[in-house]
Amino acid sequence: MQGNIEAYRIWAPDDALWAQWAKPVLFADMPQKVNEKLHIPSLDWIAAADYSTAIIVDLPEHEGVLEGLALARIGYRPVPLYNGVCGPSLSSMIVPVKNIVHALCIGSDELTKMAIRPDAPPAFLLDSNRMSGFGKQAGKYDNRWCVFPQDMPSAAYLMNKGIRNVLVRTNSSHDDLRHILYRYEKQGITVLLCNGGTPKRVEVTKPSKFKSVIYRFSVIMGLTRNAAGGFGGQIPDATDRGYGIG
Repeated sequence: MQGNIEAYRIWAPDDALWAQWAKPVLFADMPQKVNEKLHIPSLDWIAAADYSTAIIVDLPEHEGVLEGLALARIGYRPVPLYNGVCGPSLSSMIVPVKNIVHALCIGSDELTKMAIRPDAPPAFLLDSNRMSGFGKQAGKYDNRWCVFPQDMPSAAYLMNKGIRNVLVRTNSSHDDLRHILYRYEKQGITVLLCNGGTPKRVEVTKPSKFKSVIYRFSVIMGLTRNAAGGFGGQIPDATDRGYGIG
């Protein structure tokens, strides 16, 4: 079992082309030991790594990690983009991330058994539950988060590295991801969608407030930031001193 720093370096090794986009947030809360086993799924929708195709895995909780490991087995580089912190209490967290943390921890051991090329195409991992639930609830730990265009490679960078397609593996739709995919499509990258069956090309609908500072401001204002600038913070209880007006 790897420690948090060692586990992060396994998921984001220095020589990996896409490691610079990996988020270290959940690795900070990684336990020293997890008595669980991972059941890495078989993939019916893809047979081998395509060096012209990047994948975005947007599945709930640890399902994204498991699918990322399955993609690693066929030659992809899984890149964890999880950006919501683990709260001090499991019951108080709005977005459950315990299973993601454990899967990343155990998954680091799995990755050491795989020979992934430094220039392997990326599989970016997201939690489709990242904006689920209601925030700003007194006594809750608001660890909801979103992904912005700056969190992923630009279309120009992808194309420079030979990426011509972006395949989204998901069972849901999220506005924050649409802001990224619409940019990709407008700059010449083909977007495909896969819900577990055969991937199909799609046209991305232009999201509201596209390229507007109002969009980013409104999203951030609806979430809770911590002192370090990341997503995640305790919402004061109504009985706490200093809560409210006056």
